[in-house]
Amino acid sequence: MRLTIVFFLLLTCGCSEKAPQKEIFAYPVKIGEASLKTVPIFIETLGHIESINSVDIRSRIEGNLTGVFFTQGQEIKQGCLLFTIDSKPYEATLRQAQGILEENRANLALAQEKVKRYRILAQDDYYSQIDYETLQTNFAATTAIVEQNTAAVDRAKINLDYCWIYAPIDGMLGILNVDYGNLVAAPDGTSDPLVKLNQMAPIYATFSIPEYQLPKIQKVYKKQTLKVLAAYDTFDQESFAGSLFMLDNSVDPNTGMIKLRAIFDNTDRSLWPGQFVRVRLILESIKDAVSIPFSAVQMTLTDPIVFVVRPDSTVEQRTVSLGQRDGDHCLVLSGVKAGEKVVVEGQMNLFSGAKVHEPL
Repeated sequence: MRLTIVFFLLLTCGCSEKAPQKEIFAYPVKIGEASLKTVPIFIETLGHIESINSVDIRSRIEGNLTGVFFTQGQEIKQGCLLFTIDSKPYEATLRQAQGILEENRANLALAQEKVKRYRILAQDDYYSQIDYETLQTNFAATTAIVEQNTAAVDRAKINLDYCWIYAPIDGMLGILNVDYGNLVAAPDGTSDPLVKLNQMAPIYATFSIPEYQLPKIQKVYKKQTLKVLAAYDTFDQESFAGSLFMLDNSVDPNTGMIKLRAIFDNTDRSLWPGQFVRVRLILESIKDAVSIPFSAVQMTLTDPIVFVVRPDSTVEQRTVSLGQRDGDHCLVLSGVKAGEKVVVEGQMNLFSGAKVHEPL
Protein backbone atom coordinates (compact mmCIF):
# COMPACT_ATOMS: atom_id res chain seq x y z
CA MET A 1 0.00 0.00 0.00
CA ARG A 2 2.82 2.39 0.86
CA LEU A 3 4.63 1.66 -2.41
CA THR A 4 1.46 2.38 -4.34
CA ILE A 5 1.07 5.81 -2.71
CA VAL A 6 4.70 6.76 -3.45
CA PHE A 7 4.35 5.72 -7.10
CA PHE A 8 1.13 7.74 -7.37
CA LEU A 9 2.81 10.86 -5.94
CA LEU A 10 5.76 10.56 -8.30
CA LEU A 11 3.43 10.11 -11.23
CA THR A 12 1.42 13.17 -10.17
CA CYS A 13 4.54 15.35 -9.82
CA GLY A 14 5.85 14.21 -13.19
CA CYS A 15 2.62 15.05 -14.93
CA SER A 16 2.50 18.55 -13.43
CA GLU A 17 5.79 19.68 -15.14
CA LYS A 18 5.36 21.48 -18.57
CA ALA A 19 7.33 20.36 -21.63
CA PRO A 20 10.04 22.96 -22.61
CA GLN A 21 9.22 25.05 -25.72
CA LYS A 22 11.66 25.13 -28.68
CA GLU A 23 13.36 28.57 -28.99
CA ILE A 24 13.17 30.19 -32.48
CA PHE A 25 16.59 31.30 -33.79
CA ALA A 26 16.84 34.95 -34.95
CA TYR A 27 19.40 35.72 -37.64
CA PRO A 28 21.61 38.79 -37.03
CA VAL A 29 21.22 41.30 -39.86
CA LYS A 30 21.65 44.97 -40.67
CA ILE A 31 18.47 46.80 -41.60
CA GLY A 32 17.87 49.81 -43.85
CA GLU A 33 14.78 51.72 -44.86
CA ALA A 34 13.11 52.51 -48.16
CA SER A 35 12.72 56.27 -48.51
CA LEU A 36 11.27 58.82 -50.90
CA LYS A 37 13.80 60.86 -52.84
CA THR A 38 14.15 63.00 -55.93
CA VAL A 39 16.11 60.62 -58.14
CA PRO A 40 17.95 61.81 -61.29
CA ILE A 41 17.72 59.75 -64.47
CA PHE A 42 21.09 59.98 -66.18
CA ILE A 43 23.53 58.48 -68.64
CA GLU A 44 26.97 57.87 -67.19
CA THR A 45 30.17 57.51 -69.20
CA LEU A 46 33.81 58.56 -69.34
CA GLY A 47 35.04 61.82 -70.86
CA HIS A 48 38.04 64.09 -70.95
CA ILE A 49 38.57 67.78 -70.33
CA GLU A 50 39.52 70.10 -73.20
CA SER A 51 40.34 73.79 -73.38
CA ILE A 52 37.94 75.89 -75.40
CA ASN A 53 40.99 77.63 -76.86
CA SER A 54 44.46 76.09 -76.85
CA VAL A 55 47.36 77.88 -78.56
CA ASP A 56 50.90 76.70 -79.32
CA ILE A 57 52.99 79.84 -79.02
CA ARG A 58 55.63 79.74 -81.79
CA SER A 59 57.99 82.21 -83.42
CA ARG A 60 57.23 83.36 -86.96
CA ILE A 61 60.85 84.42 -87.51
CA GLU A 62 64.40 83.33 -86.70
CA GLY A 63 66.48 85.02 -84.02
CA ASN A 64 67.86 84.92 -80.51
CA LEU A 65 65.35 84.91 -77.67
CA THR A 66 66.11 88.14 -75.82
CA GLY A 67 63.28 88.21 -73.30
CA VAL A 68 60.85 85.93 -71.41
CA PHE A 69 58.23 87.96 -69.56
CA PHE A 70 56.22 85.39 -67.62
CA THR A 71 56.49 82.65 -65.03
CA GLN A 72 55.76 79.08 -66.06
CA GLY A 73 52.25 78.10 -64.97
CA GLN A 74 51.16 81.74 -64.75
CA GLU A 75 47.70 82.85 -65.82
CA ILE A 76 47.87 85.82 -68.15
CA LYS A 77 45.50 88.12 -70.01
CA GLN A 78 45.15 88.54 -73.75
CA GLY A 79 47.69 91.04 -75.10
CA CYS A 80 50.35 90.46 -72.41
CA LEU A 81 53.95 90.42 -73.71
CA LEU A 82 55.42 86.91 -73.58
CA PHE A 83 58.69 86.91 -75.57
CA THR A 84 61.03 89.23 -77.43
CA ILE A 85 63.36 88.17 -80.25
CA ASP A 86 66.46 90.15 -81.28
CA SER A 87 65.04 92.91 -83.49
CA LYS A 88 68.30 94.45 -84.81
CA PRO A 89 68.50 92.41 -88.07
CA TYR A 90 64.86 93.17 -88.86
CA GLU A 91 65.25 96.87 -88.12
CA ALA A 92 68.18 96.94 -90.57
CA THR A 93 66.14 95.09 -93.19
CA LEU A 94 63.32 97.59 -92.76
CA ARG A 95 65.64 100.57 -93.20
CA GLN A 96 67.13 99.00 -96.31
CA ALA A 97 63.67 98.40 -97.80
CA GLN A 98 62.62 101.96 -96.97
CA GLY A 99 65.77 103.34 -98.66
CA ILE A 100 65.15 101.38 -101.85
CA LEU A 101 61.55 102.54 -101.81
CA GLU A 102 62.54 106.20 -101.53
CA GLU A 103 65.07 105.81 -104.36
CA ASN A 104 62.50 104.37 -106.70
CA ARG A 105 59.89 106.89 -105.70
CA ALA A 106 62.31 109.58 -106.87
CA ASN A 107 62.82 107.70 -110.15
CA LEU A 108 59.05 107.43 -110.49
CA ALA A 109 58.59 111.16 -109.99
CA LEU A 110 61.19 111.87 -112.72
CA ALA A 111 59.62 109.36 -115.11
CA GLN A 112 56.21 110.91 -114.51
CA GLU A 113 57.54 114.41 -115.19
CA LYS A 114 59.16 113.30 -118.46
CA VAL A 115 55.89 111.82 -119.66
CA LYS A 116 54.10 115.11 -118.93
CA ARG A 117 56.73 117.30 -120.67
CA TYR A 118 57.07 115.23 -123.84
CA ARG A 119 53.37 114.49 -124.34
CA ILE A 120 52.64 117.76 -126.21
CA LEU A 121 55.91 117.60 -128.17
CA ALA A 122 55.08 114.09 -129.29
CA GLN A 123 51.60 115.20 -130.34
CA ASP A 124 53.07 118.01 -132.48
CA ASP A 125 55.67 115.66 -133.95
CA TYR A 126 58.55 117.54 -132.30
CA TYR A 127 59.47 114.36 -130.42
CA SER A 128 59.74 110.84 -131.71
CA GLN A 129 56.68 108.72 -130.98
CA ILE A 130 58.77 105.67 -130.23
CA ASP A 131 60.87 107.63 -127.73
CA TYR A 132 57.70 108.91 -126.06
CA GLU A 133 56.34 105.37 -125.77
CA THR A 134 59.66 104.39 -124.20
CA LEU A 135 59.13 107.11 -121.58
CA GLN A 136 55.66 105.78 -120.86
CA THR A 137 56.98 102.23 -120.54
CA ASN A 138 59.70 103.44 -118.16
CA PHE A 139 57.05 105.23 -116.07
CA ALA A 140 54.90 102.09 -115.85
CA ALA A 141 57.88 99.91 -114.96
CA THR A 142 59.01 102.32 -112.26
CA THR A 143 55.47 102.39 -110.84
CA ALA A 144 55.55 98.60 -110.57
CA ILE A 145 58.96 98.71 -108.89
CA VAL A 146 57.64 101.19 -106.33
CA GLU A 147 54.72 98.81 -105.61
CA GLN A 148 57.20 96.00 -105.07
CA ASN A 149 59.32 98.18 -102.80
CA THR A 150 56.22 99.17 -100.80
CA ALA A 151 55.36 95.52 -100.32
CA ALA A 152 58.94 94.83 -99.20
CA VAL A 153 58.68 97.61 -96.60
CA ASP A 154 55.36 96.20 -95.36
CA ARG A 155 56.88 92.73 -95.14
CA ALA A 156 59.88 94.09 -93.22
CA LYS A 157 57.53 95.87 -90.79
CA ILE A 158 55.57 92.65 -90.25
CA ASN A 159 58.73 90.66 -89.56
CA LEU A 160 59.87 93.36 -87.17
CA ASP A 161 56.54 93.16 -85.33
CA TYR A 162 57.08 89.40 -84.95
CA CYS A 163 60.01 90.19 -82.66
CA TRP A 164 57.44 90.81 -79.93
CA ILE A 165 55.15 87.88 -79.12
CA TYR A 166 51.94 88.61 -77.21
CA ALA A 167 49.29 86.35 -75.67
CA PRO A 168 46.44 85.84 -78.16
CA ILE A 169 43.93 84.71 -75.48
CA ASP A 170 43.39 84.67 -71.73
CA GLY A 171 44.77 81.47 -70.28
CA MET A 172 47.38 79.56 -68.31
CA LEU A 173 50.92 79.07 -69.62
CA GLY A 174 52.60 75.70 -69.50
CA ILE A 175 56.22 74.59 -69.44
CA LEU A 176 58.77 76.79 -71.23
CA ASN A 177 60.46 74.74 -73.97
CA VAL A 178 63.13 77.26 -75.06
CA ASP A 179 65.21 79.18 -72.54
CA TYR A 180 66.33 82.78 -72.72
CA GLY A 181 69.25 83.37 -75.11
CA ASN A 182 68.63 80.41 -77.39
CA LEU A 183 68.14 80.67 -81.11
CA VAL A 184 64.55 80.17 -82.21
CA ALA A 185 63.42 79.55 -85.76
CA ALA A 186 60.23 79.72 -87.74
CA PRO A 187 58.14 76.54 -87.27
CA ASP A 188 58.79 73.63 -89.61
CA GLY A 189 55.97 71.42 -88.32
CA THR A 190 58.21 69.25 -86.13
CA SER A 191 59.67 71.62 -83.54
CA ASP A 192 58.10 72.13 -80.13
CA PRO A 193 56.30 75.41 -79.44
CA LEU A 194 57.95 77.97 -77.20
CA VAL A 195 55.14 77.43 -74.70
CA LYS A 196 51.53 76.22 -74.72
CA LEU A 197 48.70 78.50 -73.64
CA ASN A 198 45.39 76.92 -72.54
CA GLN A 199 42.16 78.65 -71.69
CA MET A 200 41.09 77.38 -68.27
CA ALA A 201 37.67 78.94 -67.70
CA PRO A 202 35.20 78.12 -69.03
CA ILE A 203 36.26 74.66 -70.16
CA TYR A 204 34.85 71.70 -72.11
CA ALA A 205 34.23 68.07 -71.18
CA THR A 206 33.97 65.87 -74.27
CA PHE A 207 32.40 62.40 -74.04
CA SER A 208 30.74 59.79 -76.23
CA ILE A 209 27.53 57.75 -75.94
CA PRO A 210 26.10 54.84 -77.97
CA GLU A 211 23.86 55.93 -80.83
CA TYR A 212 20.81 54.09 -79.44
CA GLN A 213 20.68 56.62 -76.59
CA LEU A 214 20.69 59.60 -78.95
CA PRO A 215 16.89 59.81 -79.59
CA LYS A 216 15.96 60.18 -75.91
CA ILE A 217 18.65 62.84 -75.45
CA GLN A 218 17.40 64.77 -78.49
CA LYS A 219 13.84 64.58 -77.21
CA VAL A 220 14.75 66.26 -73.91
CA TYR A 221 17.44 68.56 -75.33
CA LYS A 222 14.91 70.26 -77.64
CA LYS A 223 12.89 71.36 -74.61
CA GLN A 224 15.51 72.37 -72.06
CA THR A 225 19.17 72.74 -71.23
CA LEU A 226 20.53 69.48 -69.86
CA LYS A 227 22.63 69.43 -66.71
CA VAL A 228 25.96 67.59 -66.79
CA LEU A 229 28.02 66.48 -63.80
CA ALA A 230 31.72 65.62 -63.84
CA ALA A 231 33.68 63.84 -61.11
CA TYR A 232 37.19 62.53 -60.61
CA ASP A 233 36.07 59.19 -59.18
CA THR A 234 32.70 59.01 -57.39
CA PHE A 235 29.93 61.57 -57.53
CA ASP A 236 29.24 61.18 -53.80
CA GLN A 237 32.59 62.72 -52.89
CA GLU A 238 32.96 65.68 -55.24
CA SER A 239 31.34 66.68 -58.52
CA PHE A 240 31.22 69.73 -60.77
CA ALA A 241 28.09 71.03 -62.44
CA GLY A 242 27.90 72.18 -66.04
CA SER A 243 25.51 72.03 -68.98
CA LEU A 244 25.34 70.28 -72.33
CA PHE A 245 26.90 72.58 -74.93
CA MET A 246 26.41 70.62 -78.15
CA LEU A 247 25.94 67.28 -79.88
CA ASP A 248 28.22 66.36 -82.74
CA ASN A 249 26.64 66.50 -86.19
CA SER A 250 27.19 62.83 -87.03
CA VAL A 251 27.55 59.37 -85.52
CA ASP A 252 30.88 57.63 -86.03
CA PRO A 253 29.99 54.72 -88.35
CA ASN A 254 33.03 52.74 -87.20
CA THR A 255 32.14 52.76 -83.50
CA GLY A 256 28.42 53.58 -83.40
CA MET A 257 29.20 56.37 -80.93
CA ILE A 258 28.39 60.07 -81.03
CA LYS A 259 30.37 62.80 -79.30
CA LEU A 260 28.82 65.32 -76.96
CA ARG A 261 30.41 68.35 -75.36
CA ALA A 262 29.54 69.96 -72.02
CA ILE A 263 30.74 73.31 -70.73
CA PHE A 264 31.80 74.10 -67.15
CA ASP A 265 32.53 77.47 -65.53
CA ASN A 266 35.65 76.04 -63.83
CA THR A 267 36.22 79.26 -61.91
CA ASP A 268 38.17 77.37 -59.24
CA ARG A 269 40.36 75.64 -61.88
CA SER A 270 39.44 72.17 -60.58
CA LEU A 271 39.12 70.67 -64.06
CA TRP A 272 42.34 70.42 -66.05
CA PRO A 273 42.86 70.06 -69.82
CA GLY A 274 43.56 66.47 -70.82
CA GLN A 275 42.14 65.06 -67.59
CA PHE A 276 39.83 62.03 -67.72
CA VAL A 277 36.63 62.32 -65.69
CA ARG A 278 33.39 60.46 -65.07
CA VAL A 279 30.47 62.25 -66.71
CA ARG A 280 26.75 62.12 -65.98
CA LEU A 281 24.25 63.59 -68.41
CA ILE A 282 21.05 64.28 -66.41
CA LEU A 283 17.96 63.69 -68.55
CA GLU A 284 15.26 64.27 -65.92
CA SER A 285 14.50 63.96 -62.20
CA ILE A 286 11.76 61.80 -60.67
CA LYS A 287 10.19 63.23 -57.50
CA ASP A 288 9.03 61.02 -54.62
CA ALA A 289 10.73 57.94 -56.01
CA VAL A 290 11.30 54.94 -53.72
CA SER A 291 14.99 54.44 -53.05
CA ILE A 292 16.70 51.63 -51.12
CA PRO A 293 20.34 50.82 -50.35
CA PHE A 294 21.71 48.84 -53.27
CA SER A 295 23.26 46.32 -50.86
CA ALA A 296 19.72 45.16 -50.06
CA VAL A 297 19.32 43.76 -53.58
CA GLN A 298 20.11 40.11 -54.19
CA MET A 299 20.49 39.01 -57.80
CA THR A 300 18.95 35.62 -58.70
CA LEU A 301 18.79 33.67 -61.95
CA THR A 302 15.40 35.17 -62.69
CA ASP A 303 14.81 38.50 -60.94
CA PRO A 304 16.36 40.68 -58.25
CA ILE A 305 14.93 40.17 -54.76
CA VAL A 306 14.99 41.89 -51.38
CA PHE A 307 14.08 40.74 -47.89
CA VAL A 308 11.48 43.02 -46.31
CA VAL A 309 11.29 43.04 -42.50
CA ARG A 310 7.74 42.66 -41.12
CA PRO A 311 6.60 44.28 -37.84
CA ASP A 312 6.99 40.88 -36.07
CA SER A 313 10.72 40.82 -37.02
CA THR A 314 10.26 38.12 -39.63
CA VAL A 315 11.26 38.66 -43.24
CA GLU A 316 9.41 38.36 -46.52
CA GLN A 317 11.22 37.67 -49.77
CA ARG A 318 9.98 39.94 -52.57
CA THR A 319 10.79 40.26 -56.23
CA VAL A 320 11.53 43.87 -57.18
CA SER A 321 11.84 45.91 -60.35
CA LEU A 322 14.84 48.22 -60.26
CA GLY A 323 15.51 51.53 -61.95
CA GLN A 324 18.50 53.88 -62.00
CA ARG A 325 21.34 53.21 -59.57
CA ASP A 326 22.91 56.25 -57.95
CA GLY A 327 25.96 55.43 -55.88
CA ASP A 328 24.98 53.30 -52.86
CA HIS A 329 21.24 53.57 -53.55
CA CYS A 330 18.95 52.49 -56.35
CA LEU A 331 15.47 53.32 -57.56
CA VAL A 332 12.74 50.70 -56.94
CA LEU A 333 9.97 50.78 -59.51
CA SER A 334 7.88 48.09 -57.80
CA GLY A 335 8.04 45.59 -54.94
CA VAL A 336 8.86 47.88 -52.00
CA LYS A 337 6.99 50.84 -50.54
CA ALA A 338 8.43 53.91 -48.85
CA GLY A 339 8.93 53.41 -45.11
CA GLU A 340 9.36 49.64 -45.28
CA LYS A 341 12.51 48.17 -43.77
CA VAL A 342 14.82 45.95 -45.79
CA VAL A 343 17.77 43.76 -44.92
CA VAL A 344 21.00 45.28 -46.24
CA GLU A 345 23.49 42.83 -44.68
CA GLY A 346 23.22 39.20 -43.60
CA GLN A 347 20.87 37.85 -46.30
CA MET A 348 22.93 34.69 -46.87
CA ASN A 349 20.78 32.24 -44.81
CA LEU A 350 17.45 34.08 -44.89
CA PHE A 351 14.18 32.73 -46.22
CA SER A 352 10.57 33.92 -46.13
CA GLY A 353 9.38 33.72 -42.53
CA ALA A 354 12.86 33.72 -40.98
CA LYS A 355 13.16 35.75 -37.79
CA VAL A 356 15.85 38.44 -37.69
CA HIS A 357 17.29 40.87 -35.20
CA GLU A 358 19.73 43.77 -35.51
CA PRO A 359 22.63 43.49 -33.05
CA LEU A 360 23.32 46.52 -30.90
